[in-house]
Amino acid sequence: MNQLSLHENDRVFGLFPHPDDEALGAGILLQRAAAAGAAILPVFLTSGEANAWPQRVLDRKFFLTAEDRRRFASRREQEAREALAILGVPPDAAVFLHFADAALTSRLLADSRSLLAPLRTLLGNFQPTVVLAPVLADCHPDHSATAVLALALLREKQTPSPRLLAYATHASLASSAEVCVVKATQAEQSTKRRAIAAHRSQLVFRRRFHLRFAQDTEFFWPITAAPTRPVKATVEGNRLQVSFRLPLNWRSPRTPLVTVATVGEGIEGFSLPLGRERGLRLPPQLQRWDWEQHGRSITLFLELTYAPQLVVVKVSRPFFLYDETGFILAASASV
Repeated sequence: MNQLSLHENDRVFGLFPHPDDEALGAGILLQRAAAAGAAILPVFLTSGEANAWPQRVLDRKFFLTAEDRRRFASRREQEAREALAILGVPPDAAVFLHFADAALTSRLLADSRSLLAPLRTLLGNFQPTVVLAPVLADCHPDHSATAVLALALLREKQTPSPRLLAYATHASLASSAEVCVVKATQAEQSTKRRAIAAHRSQLVFRRRFHLRFAQDTEFFWPITAAPTRPVKATVEGNRLQVSFRLPLNWRSPRTPLVTVATVGEGIEGFSLPLGRERGLRLPPQLQRWDWEQHGRSITLFLELTYAPQLVVVKVSRPFFLYDETGFILAASASV
């Protein structure tokens, strides 16, 4: 593990899928950056308006209108500003892009250009030395989609190239020697707890989950860090092979969904429901595919219509909000 230090000439660009991710994933690092005099640009992709159950409790109404959701988005944005102020970051520095909450993956696959364009502009204008983003393996689909966006952005030429640090909010990761740590003082740990608590709407149901992030150490991983339950994927030319084993659990009766995203000048992708091939229309990126199963182990063979520069794959049996796994990076079959 490496100790992370920040200086006044650093420029920290934070990619956060929702308000509260800044405090949960990087509350100590942001304090340290602010104390060092570094420039900080927190960018929130969504405003978290799809988290309906806390709003139902707070507003004491079951059926929510579009206006209710807009009001809840504003509330969550204000909570983020309060949290940033507690961390020492100017609250007016926050940028809210208002992408639809809980829909980043579907938009990433269907229209990545509309996601990348404003991020490219912000990144180009800010010229960061450090970029914060979720790990690919995060099980929240908005988080894993944000990680794919970060990969795409940082594959483009940046001079000098910024350092990419990934935080894991909903992921169990295998150990890595490349992990960077930020060790907090007691005062910084207490401040992080207060910043998390500023997101009052999120403590209605998940108070214990949120406050457990107020530890004395933050870990930042390589964005491609492997999950403890890995999916294996290899790519050679335009041929992609994906192998995985789905455990028996309460998700078992659900149809496995394989999501593939290729990263080059932009992002293209698709999802395939295994077991529902009949009548399935092939996406334009896919020439043919097949799969075989032995017990709970499945191997998927895909032939794309082009040879991708970089491929990420996710396999899950979707239910409610979270996936079983996030994305993994496909390795070259020739290595």
